[in-house]
Formats: sequence, C-alpha cells, structure tokens
Amino acid sequence: MFNEIQNLIDNNQFVNGSANAESVIEGESRILFLSPQSKQHVLGRHQDEYAPGSLFDPKTDFNSLIKSFIDTEPNEVGSNGFVKWLGKDVGQVIGSMGVQKGDPEQVSQMKDYQMPDSRTSEVVKVAAGVRKPTSEFSLIIAPMGKISDNREVFSLITMFPGGTELDGVAMPMNRNDFASLGFYFVLPKDSPML
Repeated sequence: MFNEIQNLIDNNQFVNGSANAESVIEGESRILFLSPQSKQHVLGRHQDEYAPGSLFDPKTDFNSLIKSFIDTEPNEVGSNGFVKWLGKDVGQVIGSMGVQKGDPEQVSQMKDYQMPDSRTSEVVKVAAGVRKPTSEFSLIIAPMGKISDNREVFSLITMFPGGTELDGVAMPMNRNDFASLGFYFVLPKDSPML
C-alpha cells in the first residue's frame, strides 16, 4: 500500500513526502496522506495566539481525530473532488474559535488586518477579545488517485478548529466579505496586530 501511495505522491506536483505509518491515515474507503510539511503548515497557522484565526489545543491527536470520521459522510464533495467536513462536532474541546460575530456597522470601525497567507489579499477586521472553546472540527482534503484495493487517496488542504457559521450565518469563503456580515477576528489585548 505505501509503495502505491508513494507513487501517487511522486506524480503529484503539489504534494511531497514519504508514505509511511505516521503519514498515512487509513479508512475503509478513503486514505489521507498527511505530509509533515502540510501538517506543520496547518498547525503553524493555527497555534499562534497573536495571529488572527482559530487555535488548536496542543494536546489534540490529529491522526485519531481525522481517522474517527474519514469514512463518514462529508458535508460536501466539490466538482474538483475536494472532500469537506465542516464544523463536525467531535464531542470534546479541540481548540478555540477565532472568529466572532457582531453588528456590521460596529465591525466596520475595527482595525484592518491583511491576512499573510492569502493569495487574494484578504483584509479582515480584528479586535481585542477572547477566543471561545470549540468542539467543532473542519477538514478539507484533495484527491490524489486510487490504489489497487479501490480506496481513494487524498492529501490535506487544510484543517481548523471551529465551523463555518456563527449565530446561524454562514461565513463566506472569501474573508474580504467577513466584515460586511459582521464577522471579525479576536486577538489578545497585547497582540502587535492591534
């Protein structure tokens, strides 16, 4: 199995690394290759309390968490084959939600912040506040191909604590649209971004 997955990795321009017991999460119908680089990128993005975003609890066991629902029905399978589980309640606190919702008029007066990892120059609003604990988890994976036992192999796109809606309002995919709907990011009072 690892050889077949390695072949998919070697023939994919967006993925690199070695397929082994630590980097491969097996399900009955889906397999996720979780390269050390992609895992570190995601964790780095969601472990800095001074940067806008949700934070993972450092004690979270990601491989067990992912394995617990990799074979469950996803929220969405895109036309590009991306599989998305959004805001799945895992029954225990796994981190804290970095987005809050307020009155759009008040949010429009908050400080602007340009997201550093954004390819579309996304500008969001930030304010001092406290992230709220969450037991929700979101995971997005991309297809790489199938192996001989007919299981589909995927690579990690992103994962984060929290869901995709607050107070019954869906968060837009483009973070440039957050403020107009009242969404903003909370940061510690001593954050240099404030």
